[in-house]
Amino acid sequence: RFAKWRCVLKIRKNTPSELSIKENANVLARYASCCQQAGIVPIVEPEILPDGDHDIQRCQEVTERVLAAVYKALSDHNVYLEGTLLKPNMVTGGQSSKKDS
Repeated sequence: RFAKWRCVLKIRKNTPSELSIKENANVLARYASCCQQAGIVPIVEPEILPDGDHDIQRCQEVTERVLAAVYKALSDHNVYLEGTLLKPNMVTGGQSSKKDS
């Protein structure tokens, strides 16, 4: 059995903030821990929306920060990583970006 939980972040000039990244990571980790305690495989989805005018480099930087925070939180919550599935976002420029990705 599997269960999926998404936490959505948007890229803007000053977002996502470090606080929002950490809070979303902790929510996903708590969910994953509860799933594993119930015998369910958690699908962890830290989703970074493609909305906005950011370029691909900005998306890569945010994605790296988000994934690092999620894996730290999963470790902090004693989640068995091999018993999880990660559904990451695709790293692309924003839909309104003037640069091609």
